[in-house]
Amino acid sequence: MRFQKFCLPILFAASALVCSAQTTKSLANTDVAVEGLYQTTSTASGDGISVTATHSAGGAAFLSHSYHWWLGWQAGYVNTRYTNYYTGQIFGVQTNMHEIAGSYYVRGPRALGIQPFATAGVSAVIFSPTLNGGQNAAWQARPGINFGVGVNVPLLSSHFGLRVQYRGIDYKTPDFEQTRYTTGAFRMTSEPMAGLYLRF
Repeated sequence: MRFQKFCLPILFAASALVCSAQTTKSLANTDVAVEGLYQTTSTASGDGISVTATHSAGGAAFLSHSYHWWLGWQAGYVNTRYTNYYTGQIFGVQTNMHEIAGSYYVRGPRALGIQPFATAGVSAVIFSPTLNGGQNAAWQARPGINFGVGVNVPLLSSHFGLRVQYRGIDYKTPDFEQTRYTTGAFRMTSEPMAGLYLRF
């Protein structure tokens, strides 16, 4: 249900952009995508504390533009919710994770209509503990490095299709400005994704 609430407004907006694209060339070489994801995060340890995150599902939206046939930029938003468990703490910290990403977007040549791509860039990773399961922890933002690889598979035309990709984000574990949660270590969140794209 959370994914539907997230994706439907974006799909309506994308449909409106398609209509606008018929009368303007300003969106040429631009595509939008809406995707669902499965999140796994590595365990990290430091200062005698380990932190483990539960697996979760989530949603993502991306806007990409190519200014060469092979090179461009991508802006993205990713959202999921999971719980971090810290050594010595009875209760975990349930957290909404928001990622705002800016990346280089590299496209490869098409083969049988399928086009591979890769991304690499930086992210703002925002941890927002939930009201009931967040243990009264404060929100926190961390810088991160993102990267990904995937393919676009056309379905009805060259302007619409399926996108499948893998994304990774490397960042410092959240401590919510509390010593009992501080590891000083870095970890990676993996996000295999699949969804739909529209190309103008």
